Amino acid sequence: MTDEFLQKYKELEALVHQKHTVPNGDSALWVLGGLQEFVPFRKQITAVREIRNFLSHTPSYDGRPLLVPTESAVKILNNLITKLTGPSTVYNICVKPSCILTARMEDSIAPVIKLMTDKSFRIVPIMEGNKVVGVFEDSASIMYQMNSEGTDTTFYDLKKYIDIAQHINKTVLFLPKEAGIESAKQKIIDCFSKGHRINAIFITEAGKRDEAMLGLLLPLHLV
Repeated sequence: MTDEFLQKYKELEALVHQKHTVPNGDSALWVLGGLQEFVPFRKQITAVREIRNFLSHTPSYDGRPLLVPTESAVKILNNLITKLTGPSTVYNICVKPSCILTARMEDSIAPVIKLMTDKSFRIVPIMEGNKVVGVFEDSASIMYQMNSEGTDTTFYDLKKYIDIAQHINKTVLFLPKEAGIESAKQKIIDCFSKGHRINAIFITEAGKRDEAMLGLLLPLHLV
């Protein structure tokens, strides 16, 4: 099992070097753990790194290794290799709903703006259940409307500005979860050629606005 583990580990390292830039002195798996799509697997990546370091730097005792990797450790490496060699999709790298700042139509705008400022959020999806019905952006027209209405303004008061129908293919896109990274980039380019600047991409099962939001992507995630 030890030989299989070390072989898979070397295979994974080689793949990281092949697909991504690894600065001199950095561990390939450390770089892997910093990639957006591999953030959920950081604990597993750390675990296999520690196992490998132990195997590499700790001598055996009475001719036997002090630690033998389990099948689960090898499985982790196989899963990471599969993920790294498989097609990259927008769902792989999107920010999942639990990490997205959202609001409802009946919510007051002022507290949300404070959170946006504190956390450097630029986009706040306005939700009805698990579906996006509006999008609040830090735009001049919306900010002017908010200031003129006062601090008790709710998102519902700005419905005509934030209604998702006003933003589709102009400042936001809806893409299916299986859409590739390159196709997403091309969509942004196509919109730009029409004079529209995409600020956010919402991920749903089939790329339709009436489906549950599965994640959010900003253009910088595609760089």
